[in-house]
Amino acid sequence: MTDHTQSIQSPRPPTGARPAVVLLAVLVVVLMGAAVLTIVLFVGAREEHGLEVQGLDRASSSLAEAEDRLAATDTANDEVANQISRLETQNAELRKCAVPAKESIIAARDDDDAALGPAVSRASDNC
Repeated sequence: MTDHTQSIQSPRPPTGARPAVVLLAVLVVVLMGAAVLTIVLFVGAREEHGLEVQGLDRASSSLAEAEDRLAATDTANDEVANQISRLETQNAELRKCAVPAKESIIAARDDDDAALGPAVSRASDNC
């Protein structure tokens, strides 16, 4: 070969540079893979966060509705308790009359004149 053909050939890189280029290429691929994985995980986390926020909103709404129903139930329970109290008071008043009236009816049915007089007297006092 001539000197002219030797000058056209490309110069060969030093033998120690080739492993460094391969190592740098592997590092670039690994870093790009890590970047892509980070982006994928970040997007997934954002979507999951959005779903969790929606779930929390639904749970908050459901809790507010349950609290409203509980307040309405408490009000209804208070009204029922007040009605029970009024009925118990009315029942006690009616029994003051009913018990002596019943005793007077039993005494009259049994022809018990000794019990009939006081029972009729108590019935007329309480009724």
